[in-house]
Amino acid sequence: MRIAGLGVCWALLGCARPPAAPSPDARSEGPGPGGSVAAPPPSGDASTVHGTLSVVDGQRVLRVWGTPAQMGHAHGALLREAIVDVIEHYALQVVPPATLAATGAALAEVGDIAPSLREEAAGIIAGMREHGGAEIPALGRELVVDDLLALNAMTDLVAIGCSSLSSWGAGVTEDRDGAPMVVRNLDWSTDPDLLEHQILLVTMPSDPARQPVVSIGFAGYIACLSCINEAGVTALFNMGYGAHAASLAGAMAGFAPANLLLRDALERRDVDGDGSSRADDVQAAITDARHVGSYIVHVVEPHDPVSPARVLEVESDGVIVRGPESGLGPERLAATNHLREKAAPTSCSRYARLVQGARRTPRFDRAALWELGRSVRLDEVVHTVLVEPATRELTLWLRRPGDAADDASVGVHHAWSDLVRARE
Repeated sequence: MRIAGLGVCWALLGCARPPAAPSPDARSEGPGPGGSVAAPPPSGDASTVHGTLSVVDGQRVLRVWGTPAQMGHAHGALLREAIVDVIEHYALQVVPPATLAATGAALAEVGDIAPSLREEAAGIIAGMREHGGAEIPALGRELVVDDLLALNAMTDLVAIGCSSLSSWGAGVTEDRDGAPMVVRNLDWSTDPDLLEHQILLVTMPSDPARQPVVSIGFAGYIACLSCINEAGVTALFNMGYGAHAASLAGAMAGFAPANLLLRDALERRDVDGDGSSRADDVQAAITDARHVGSYIVHVVEPHDPVSPARVLEVESDGVIVRGPESGLGPERLAATNHLREKAAPTSCSRYARLVQGARRTPRFDRAALWELGRSVRLDEVVHTVLVEPATRELTLWLRRPGDAADDASVGVHHAWSDLVRARE
């Protein structure tokens, strides 16, 4: 993994205001300088943990509910040790403390981040404080909200690889009645401290304007890498290898960190005001935002029987929507890390293998689509997931330390009703 060029830009942005470690008495519940939110002190309500942590066939499921602060508090309370471990032994080995501090300062000044996510991040730190402390030894101080949000924007700082393929209609077996499926690999790192602390995060907000989201990530991560919401809309993030990152001046004008933007878009019930929760809402949120990097989002929804999938190619100069290509046929769509519509397609061996596999398989069932996804994993694969948006089912392989990249596991099945159930 390497530090992306954008990290240099963020470091320059943050040089003017390195964050200071907060004193125990300097905690407010409102926005701080630059719109950042300080972690609130524990209160009678906050001390009630609005969440549960369980293990399903070896995979940790963190379920949280309530206000953003309550959901974050439960996250920090139930996973404090894992969060410290991820930051201490993985994140700060990739993003050095000085870069993290500068990036956090930059985000506090110019990051377009939903207030609810700032509050959730503050809640995480409050939960950590209340259940053992938020001190990070490698930082030599307590974790602050700006740090945590910067770590949730790591994909704008580091280069990762990913791949996905969706299929629907005549491209899936007849028993599926045309319903779409999508398989996806998140290729990130072989670091055992990251692999050890992967989780399914289930957020169930009490705000009626927001909806539950299931996100595959790791302890302390509230942004979206591989996510599905209550409406079945599925969003899969890939780093883009395009050439149109923002200039320093462009970044200083403000931007939305990609994965935090995506979490907010999936959680909002109706971004575009048409009365429904669709892939159009994700597209509208991304189109309306300001961007600094290059990334790709594969979006699949259950509602459109003709064209349920699209790929959004996003850079600082705009968003292009890509649909099915001739090489894959009218009911298949693939994505890796290369732009194919916004810029001339670049040769990609993984994309070529997806095309070859699709051509050999007239109709995919779950097993065939899973196997094709498995065949294009990179050595740094972190998880493989197959999502069925119409039924909101997930089949998930979380790589453990010591697992081979081509591990033949068929994954663990998760039904929506098991993940998103009555709050306890």
